[in-house]
Amino acid sequence: MIKESTGYCYNLRMKFKVLLAYAPLLVLALAAGSYVGYLTLGHKPVAPPRTAALLLADPKPLPDFLLTDAAGTAFTRRELMGHWSLLYFGYTHCPDACPTTLMDLDHMLAVLGKAKGPVLPRVYFVSVDPKRDNLGLLRNYTLYFNPAFVGVTGELEQLRALTTPLGVDFSYQPANQTGNYTVNHSVAVFLVDPQAEETAVFTPPLAPERMAADFRAIVDYRGDL
Repeated sequence: MIKESTGYCYNLRMKFKVLLAYAPLLVLALAAGSYVGYLTLGHKPVAPPRTAALLLADPKPLPDFLLTDAAGTAFTRRELMGHWSLLYFGYTHCPDACPTTLMDLDHMLAVLGKAKGPVLPRVYFVSVDPKRDNLGLLRNYTLYFNPAFVGVTGELEQLRALTTPLGVDFSYQPANQTGNYTVNHSVAVFLVDPQAEETAVFTPPLAPERMAADFRAIVDYRGDL
């Protein structure tokens, strides 16, 4: 029994020495695996963030369209690539929803600007009332809320080429005796990623602080695109 015990201890000592000899290699292997994992995932969260915004599980590529911005330049899907964007559809004669939303978006950008985080998204106000909203009026209207906001409009056919896939509906009420009319339109704000894909939808009531937090979380989750 004593000889068996002595042999057993000897074998354990030999195995321990072998493990010590290979310990540096094991440490290097673990470190390499961790580094590869960092390069692969970075700081991107594994699970989607919990947001007040509706975050799409699979971002949807925007369709092709041809509109015009307030500077008279062609505005297509290409202009939405390479940066994050917020799209809002309305009209300059809107009595309530449009001015309120644009003020909220201005506030959101101010919140983002004060915090360290992702670059600011570009805001596009797309008029679905091209009959009245000429480029000069669009330019002055967006300038009132924020100099960085971009007004966009175009022919109805091209507007619907963009709005229909997004689920944005709009219609016109009969004109009154003075020729004025109201436009029924969606009031959601659409977040578009740098690949020109619909990524999330903000719906009323809009809270600028919460929108800013959601935007940071979504950008962090999606990573650098």
